[in-house]
Formats: sequence, structure tokens, C-alpha cells
Amino acid sequence: DFQKEPLPLQTVKDYIAYAREYCKPKMTDVAAQVLQEYFTNLRRPQNNHDRKSSVPITTRQLEALIRLSQARAKACLRQYVLREDAEDVVELMIESSRQVHTDEAGNLDKGRGGVGGKSKQKRNFIEAMRNSTKGEFSYADLQHIADRLSLPCGGFR
Repeated sequence: DFQKEPLPLQTVKDYIAYAREYCKPKMTDVAAQVLQEYFTNLRRPQNNHDRKSSVPITTRQLEALIRLSQARAKACLRQYVLREDAEDVVELMIESSRQVHTDEAGNLDKGRGGVGGKSKQKRNFIEAMRNSTKGEFSYADLQHIADRLSLPCGGFR
């Protein structure tokens, strides 16, 4: 029978305290393999030649995948991270990446978020403006800077 009433707060606190104190899940080989395959498939371009086809991902994301897998196993009070833990975390990361790398029109834009994202482009643009000898910029000047930095923009008007 499905429990319809929420658990008492003290029970939840005790459960979490117990999990923190006594549950230190270790990664299994099969779970590690799931995470490794996902990570390397993202890092490796599809055709092994075009680096632009790879998703910007760093070892920090791999570390996050490991921690999330361990947290999921800990929530179930397991001593080991199972394949299902790793697969659920990969599914979570896929959905998260899809949301981050999809623009307002629903198109995939790998320049959004993560490494080499819009914030880096903005910093490069501002740095180029600061390095310029001009004190004021016309629309044409701004467009010239954007073109020189190969920044995708539809114009400044």
C-alpha cells in the first residue's frame, strides 16, 4: 500500500543522520563503466575529427556524476553504487545538458553554458573593447569587434 501521509519530520531527520553516519557507498565496476562510457562519449567528437561536435564537459562534471551516484546509493542505504544509480544519474545529466544547451527556440546550441559558453564570449568582447584606443564605439565598431572575435550576432541595431 502506497503511503499517502508524509513521514514525520523527526523520522526523516533520523534517516538522513543515519545515512550520513553509516552509509559510505563504494563505486562498483559496472557503475563506473556506465559513467565512464557516458563521459567519454560526450568528450569524443562523433566523427573523431570535428572538435565542435563534442559537448563542452570537464572532469568536474565526471566528479559530479560520481558524487551524485554515491548520493543516490546512500539515499537507499546501500553499501555499493549500482548500475541503476549510475544510469539514473546519467539520465539526469542528459536532461540537464539538454536544458542548458537548448536555446529559446528549442535548437541545440553547444555554446550555451559550460566551458566556452556565452560568459567567456562576453568577457572576450569586453576585453577587446577595453584594449581599443577608442573611447566611444559606433554600431559599426561593435560589429567589427564581434566579427574579429568570430562571435555569432545578428547585428547591433
